[in-house]
Amino acid sequence: MIIPKGKELNQMEKKILAYLNRWPGARKRSIARSVRIFSATLIPLMSQMEKDGLIQRVPVKDIANMEFYDKWYLTEAGYRAIMNVD
Repeated sequence: MIIPKGKELNQMEKKILAYLNRWPGARKRSIARSVRIFSATLIPLMSQMEKDGLIQRVPVKDIANMEFYDKWYLTEAGYRAIMNVD
């Protein structure tokens, strides 16, 4: 899905896309730290960005360390959106 016409990316979305462009596969807590917001605040924003097709979540199961987390990546639409960001 591509961002609907007339919908502009807000500053936080631009920051998230720029971060994922530079650091593909980042975890939520590192994204939150880089854009200087709490992880809990980031969750709904990233969920909406995922629904809009800008980012993609890839679940990771690290059985050896008993860790379960998501890695985040730009989609093609997210990459195109970041290229149009000033």
